[in-house]
Amino acid sequence: MRLPGGLASAGQLRALADAASEFGDGRLELTSRANVQLRALSEPDVPTLATRLADAGLLPSATHERVRNIMASPLAGIDRPIELTGLAARLDAELCARPGLAELPGRFLFGLDDGRGDIAALGPDITVVVDSGRANVAGFELPLADAVGAALTLAEAFLLERSAQGSRAWRIAELDGGLVAVAARAGLGAPRTASVPAPPVRPVGRIAQADGGTALVVLAPLGRLSARQTSTITELAGKRGVRVTPWRSVVLPDVADPDRVAEALAAVGLGVDAASPWYRVSACTGRPGCASALADVQADARAQAARWPNRQVHVSGCARHCGRPTDTEVDVTATSEGYLISE
Repeated sequence: MRLPGGLASAGQLRALADAASEFGDGRLELTSRANVQLRALSEPDVPTLATRLADAGLLPSATHERVRNIMASPLAGIDRPIELTGLAARLDAELCARPGLAELPGRFLFGLDDGRGDIAALGPDITVVVDSGRANVAGFELPLADAVGAALTLAEAFLLERSAQGSRAWRIAELDGGLVAVAARAGLGAPRTASVPAPPVRPVGRIAQADGGTALVVLAPLGRLSARQTSTITELAGKRGVRVTPWRSVVLPDVADPDRVAEALAAVGLGVDAASPWYRVSACTGRPGCASALADVQADARAQAARWPNRQVHVSGCARHCGRPTDTEVDVTATSEGYLISE
């Protein structure tokens, strides 16, 4: 299920958890695109599940669900004044309103960055960097009011250029000429790379809000939330709901009692600071959830979580390296003969 900008109300997160418990394996999987996966679903249950999710506002367009891939700086509007929630909602709505964009590949990605460089560093196909009423859209400086239209025009140009090249590319970078060719197809001229700082470290723990309040960023063990963990998060979430991050963590803005909330979250196994073993370890689904996996990487990653201290580790069930973070330093890959470790 796509969560444009990683945004979800407490009620929507609860609806996802209830669906996972009733129709799936009881867990929510957070993805590297700040979305949520439900697994172990039965085919006959899918129509009922879709209706439930639509009722919760999580499935606004069945035709465009696969392409609603919109990431945003998860702390935008929390620890600095630039807010991206409205921009994410508008981009999502206008994306769904253009029938032709339903043909975008499922991996095509829009990224909204508040200038800190966290989302830009992840390499979206179209990055929108926002700053004081202006936006840099894939290298083009524009008024912020024009950002959504420009982003979608470039997405349409990608489809046209892909067709002209006879390509089956999933991403702009896979086309001959890449972004330059797409921009030319859109009639926008030559793009210029936006100047953004080096991406900050992954946020975790307490975050001082610009308004004087406190937010908490909590880590889901290997990106998975159990029913109990999800229930605890929804009980503690404030009016602004939660934000799922591309680093498989969850932001809770406006925490009234940080000590009490952090203690409650830690008590159900969530990481609440950088000392957590889940801060630097990730893994794909592995066996038995994925037919391509050659090992139970979830269990093996838990057992080896402390083996490479202070290094970013990803454990993959096969050579496809699904969900591998871009800053991975140690690749642990299952093969037919055991694990292959690349450092």
